Amino acid sequence: MSAKYFTKAKNLSATSGGASGDVVYTCPPNYTSLIKYLIVSNGGATSAKKYSIQWYEAATTTYHIIVDEVSLAASTNEVVLEGGCIALQAGDQIVAFEESSSDFHITLSGEEYYKTA
Repeated sequence: MSAKYFTKAKNLSATSGGASGDVVYTCPPNYTSLIKYLIVSNGGATSAKKYSIQWYEAATTTYHIIVDEVSLAASTNEVVLEGGCIALQAGDQIVAFEESSSDFHITLSGEEYYKTA
């Protein structure tokens, strides 16, 4: 099984999580995805703001907290995941939101593996 590498990015606008959050990435049908790197940037704010990131598990329709209400200073970045991984199954999502306005940008990268029948 060979890997297909990907990078996705999203400017956040959602201010609440769950189904109302911004979908940063969705694992495609017939794939398993490994999220290997995730970075958050607070580029638009003039002060510290809070962000949250969730993993949506499609099999159970459950949102799990990855990080919750983390405060990040203005014009700074924070690596949330590096050196480990989050494994996603088909339909699983990475969802994020911020406390207000549109200041945060999230970038993630990883590997997708096609699952044969």
